[in-house]
Amino acid sequence: MPHTEEQKSIHNCTVCGQPRHQLAYCCRTCKKLLDRSDARGRQPNRDARLNALRDAWDGEYFRCFYTGWRLCIDDHRSPFYLTWEHRTPRDEDDIVVAAAIINDMKSDLTEDEFRRLIIGLADYFRGRSETVLEINPLYYTR
Repeated sequence: MPHTEEQKSIHNCTVCGQPRHQLAYCCRTCKKLLDRSDARGRQPNRDARLNALRDAWDGEYFRCFYTGWRLCIDDHRSPFYLTWEHRTPRDEDDIVVAAAIINDMKSDLTEDEFRRLIIGLADYFRGRSETVLEINPLYYTR
């Protein structure tokens, strides 16, 4: 059966630009990332995740929102494994891509709380302050 011009044309992933099936919106790799289930059973916001994945793509690799690190997409044991990170804890509409180790560190903190804590720790470690400013995490649940 002959192929139509539409079937012969190259279709590119809306995330990374790699070839994709003509009826798909993204390649197999990006679809696999987008289809990851939420560990806590929440219903993912697919559009937010698609946008986060697009924002993380640098043309060659996916990059962590907080560090710029190159992320691993195939070894879930790596500290650099690509994870979905909620900038506001448990808010599926406000999501970015982050390294697993950063996601674990930020877990119950808002982005602002996390940034203040990291900057405070850096100042403390560099001897610029004698203590780290205490924060009262709004979403801390442990």
